[in-house]
Amino acid sequence: MSTTTHFPSPTRAPAAWRGPDVDWTQECLFRLDDADIAEIDRALKALNAGAIERPLPLRPQDFPLERVASKLQAVGEQLYRGKGFAMLRGLPRTRYSADEMAQIYFGLSVYLGVPISQSHRGELLGHVLNLAGYGEVARAYQDGGHMNMHTDSCDIIGLMCLRTARAGGASRICSALAIHDALAEQRPDLLASLYAGYYFRRGDKDAQLGDGRKVSVAPVPVFDRLPGWPQQVSCYFLGSYIRRAAKEGFGSLSAVDQEAVATLEAMAESPEFYLDMQFQDGDIQFLNNRVILHGRTDYADEDDIGKRRHLLRVWLSAPEWPPLAPRQVMHSDEDHRLWLERRDPALEFPQAYLESLRAHAD
Repeated sequence: MSTTTHFPSPTRAPAAWRGPDVDWTQECLFRLDDADIAEIDRALKALNAGAIERPLPLRPQDFPLERVASKLQAVGEQLYRGKGFAMLRGLPRTRYSADEMAQIYFGLSVYLGVPISQSHRGELLGHVLNLAGYGEVARAYQDGGHMNMHTDSCDIIGLMCLRTARAGGASRICSALAIHDALAEQRPDLLASLYAGYYFRRGDKDAQLGDGRKVSVAPVPVFDRLPGWPQQVSCYFLGSYIRRAAKEGFGSLSAVDQEAVATLEAMAESPEFYLDMQFQDGDIQFLNNRVILHGRTDYADEDDIGKRRHLLRVWLSAPEWPPLAPRQVMHSDEDHRLWLERRDPALEFPQAYLESLRAHAD
């Protein structure tokens, strides 16, 4: 949007990796052993002791852990100072009900950050599930098939796999910083455009039931320098928001701007940069949303909603991290506060959620 001639330099940060160079099973996989599972069982029992309704553990003290907490601290370091992503593996999926898996997942997540609402529905625990034939598809994660690479609106995103797809459906991630560094060396003009930013236009209901603002008040930088941040640069990218704003006349995209957005998307989907992580039932993936772009590969699913690929999602704020510049924040604190007022905790649990979908099937 601007004609700035400042060409940023490469970060060469730990999170500036390329997919073919990373063996994530050696570097970013954290395994839960029998002693960890026994501690999780004790925490789950303590959480539900005397509870009339099934609760979510909203604070670490609600789900007391020591041994597993130390592993989660290592996960947090990998997110903050390392490659920016991690997988936690070893939860025996067949041992727990879907609702118990949700409680365990949430109990582990609160050791990494503070849960925040994810949409105008106010959910703290969301469902990544193809709703075709069963409900309103308001966002891309509620549709099936391939998903374009993007970031979300939080510090850390977590995904737990309750059920894999019949085929396909790998989590595709890439380092936004690797793309940044490649552009700094090869196409600094495009990188300057991404730093200058673009207007973002979000969904109507998120705006209407939030602070009322549909469009960002100013161009949102896709990349921005962040003082005190070990990875040096933060990324916030939603191609659909950018194109929606331009289509509706909010700002304009020059030829260079359009090329910058399209090039970032093409690089993120290039085998030179991306890394595919195939979920197993019970796996938990955590991503540093400031440095990792994520999407998914195409997949084949079942007709029955109860047998479809089903992930649980959390958005976490990391209060100990350096705060983002306000210009790189699309969903405000007021949005999250107002959305949270609409939260229905019962529908965050898989069993009740699936029953509600079946009851309102098209």
